[in-house]
Amino acid sequence: MQNLFLKLSGFAFLLTLLIATGCDPDDPIVDPLGPDASLVEEAGFLSDDSNIEEGETFSVKLRLFTGDTDLSNLTFKVDGAAVPGANIGDYIKNITSSNSGSITPQNPLLVTGDDKLGATYEIEITPFGQLVDETVTYSFEIKDDGGLSDEVSIDVTVIFTGTPTEMEINGVLFNQSGPAGTGGLDLDAGNGTGSGDASAEIRDMGIDCALPNASNWRKQMGAVNGTEVRQVDLAAVEGFTFDDAKTKEAIQGAYDSGITFSSAATTPCSGSPVTVQYVTDPVSEGDMFVVKKGTTYYLVRVDAVTVTTNNNDDNYEVSIKY
Repeated sequence: MQNLFLKLSGFAFLLTLLIATGCDPDDPIVDPLGPDASLVEEAGFLSDDSNIEEGETFSVKLRLFTGDTDLSNLTFKVDGAAVPGANIGDYIKNITSSNSGSITPQNPLLVTGDDKLGATYEIEITPFGQLVDETVTYSFEIKDDGGLSDEVSIDVTVIFTGTPTEMEINGVLFNQSGPAGTGGLDLDAGNGTGSGDASAEIRDMGIDCALPNASNWRKQMGAVNGTEVRQVDLAAVEGFTFDDAKTKEAIQGAYDSGITFSSAATTPCSGSPVTVQYVTDPVSEGDMFVVKKGTTYYLVRVDAVTVTTNNNDDNYEVSIKY
């Protein structure tokens, strides 16, 4: 009986000890510590939601800290979706590490060397495909070797800048059969004028006397009164359209990179010959030209080319913007 009492006493003591030491409500529960990502506020880098000018890139300075384990990889996202690795060059132009210098852009970017213990990355970003007035969220997600992650984002809006165009004229008939003297075009007003009229910036080159009368219209334009004509080179200004050319600077840029015309031609077939400079190639619907007169740049789009036979009803229909 005494042994039984001793055994029961010992069990009670052990149970009391377990309750006293193993179930202390004050014992802290420690969660694993993950990585930390933040954007540094510094001149030349965006750290808060921002506006940027159309055509500009922007840069961020991304600071990364470790938690309980080393850093593993960094993923770049646009509007919440990871950019495919094959397309990362469209967005990321340069990455520089505070530890290792220049890094080749990848997505996800494998963190290696000293960077695994923490680093600051300077990243230059192109807002690829982003439209004016559109806001896009650019995000950076850092993961560590323990599978934990942290993410930081910034909203960037592309805004319209530059000097707005002041005039747009549509449906202008050029070299229209009708009132005499419509071989020239006054681009300021969109009016047909005489070929040699002082108000004209460009003129139609008329007919080629070497061709049969049935259809001998040259479909060429030339510069008059001190202007110069260049054709918009769409390979040099990718994505350029008449409708989207909303600033004087955009039109001037299309002129600066435009296709030049060095040829001159003499017209008409009879009477006093006139030599015209900067004569274009035969034009087609959709062609765009920029005409420079002094400090004014006129964008001219050919909307239609009407060719007739055995009469003088041949004409262009153009739109003008400046």
